[in-house]
Amino acid sequence: MKLSRPVLVTLNIAALLLAFILIWPVIQMMLSSFTTDIDFPPRNFTLNAFGNIVWPSYFLAIRFSLELGLWTTLLLLAICLPAAYVLERRRFPGRSLLSVLIFVPTIFPGVTYVSAIGIYVAIFFPYLRGTFPIVLLGTAMGAIPLVVRALQASFATTDPVYEEAALVMGAHPLQAFVRVTLPIIGPGLITASMIAFTAAAMSFTPAFILGSGQPTAAYYIYREIGKVGFTPSVAVMVLIIQVVVLGIVQAMYFIFRRQFRGLFV
Repeated sequence: MKLSRPVLVTLNIAALLLAFILIWPVIQMMLSSFTTDIDFPPRNFTLNAFGNIVWPSYFLAIRFSLELGLWTTLLLLAICLPAAYVLERRRFPGRSLLSVLIFVPTIFPGVTYVSAIGIYVAIFFPYLRGTFPIVLLGTAMGAIPLVVRALQASFATTDPVYEEAALVMGAHPLQAFVRVTLPIIGPGLITASMIAFTAAAMSFTPAFILGSGQPTAAYYIYREIGKVGFTPSVAVMVLIIQVVVLGIVQAMYFIFRRQFRGLFV
């Protein structure tokens, strides 16, 4: 159905307004980083805010966030890849129920699951509170539905005939999956990895509730806001972690886009 010109113009304007609303906080953060105040429009431009940050401790928080993002991504791929494959390629009793249960974390707040983990650890394993594995587990919980959905969509758009042909020719099921199916779903795998990494590296709730000994960048920023309020220095910290995480994600995209040329659109 061909849309009329007034409808197209209206849709374009709505899309531009939505894009502006989404990008405005980033613009405001950038402007606030180079001023002496957080007003708009800014009156005085300066780099003083960059000198008011305790960079060694903040860099430790960024490194911890990146490590958490890396290990969370690996854990989620190990968990969600088999789950997405089974949900999409196999038919078994209870499949629909399992599909629904996997997406339950998108309905309830992430703090629900993290708090449950925290209570369980406090009761049965108090010596593990705040340790990296526990924080890793709490961080991974919230991104499971997103990663499963990204991988499941990739399986749904690939023809299983190639894997079946490999099996007919004598390949072991695991060998057929690794050497045939994985390369085909490469773009979906990278997309799921980027989602998992971004969600984990920018996470706040698990480290806060589970009592992490080393704060993530988001937790560190939260503590600074509690001490001094929202200042240009805080804006600088937010801008830095955004640039670092988004830079890594974009680098992943362009590197693997060359490896899977023709599959990315």
